[in-house]
Amino acid sequence: MICYGVSGNAFLDYHQFGETTSRRCVHHLVRGLVTCPALAEVYLRKPTKADALNITTMHKNAHKMPGMLGSLDVTKVYWKNCPTALKGQFQGREKCATIALEAVVDHNLWFWHGSFGFPGTLNDINIWERSSLLESMLNGQHEQIDHQFTLDGKDFNKLYYLVDGIYPSLSQFLGPENDPTTQLDGSFKVDQEAARKDVERGYGMTSITF
Repeated sequence: MICYGVSGNAFLDYHQFGETTSRRCVHHLVRGLVTCPALAEVYLRKPTKADALNITTMHKNAHKMPGMLGSLDVTKVYWKNCPTALKGQFQGREKCATIALEAVVDHNLWFWHGSFGFPGTLNDINIWERSSLLESMLNGQHEQIDHQFTLDGKDFNKLYYLVDGIYPSLSQFLGPENDPTTQLDGSFKVDQEAARKDVERGYGMTSITF
């Protein structure tokens, strides 16, 4: 059911399971994965301040960008077995049913944030307004991992994410230079877009693996 995105009675003849039994099995499986300490403490946790220090140091060495936490972006995953009743909700400009994934990826392709399950009809801004990352910024939890760093001789206290031009102007976002007029602006635009390839590489690795 999880792998193929089908209903609970899809494997009725093969497994001899009723729909209710299938749903209960999936529920116990997912709950076990979430509550398992060996998995949750490694793969399902938020970054700590020590993690943030290591991440920003890595990006400073790799991209020459101090204070960078990662790259934020959204991708759409094709939903082959989408029920007909939901196609209107999940079928966007891709002309097929898709599910959106929002993620923050670092240079090592580690996913530090992920929100999955949004309808494919939503754009990046709609998804951002529903994101748990935005909620952590609003309630102050995100500030717990901030630390001071120096950029061009100036001290800053808020870490940032690399984003594309569609995202709003926030102190935690570093977007591209949309209309570079000087050589310095053009160089920054190239460097920012090159560093933001981390999240695209992460999505590519995920699609190949799974």
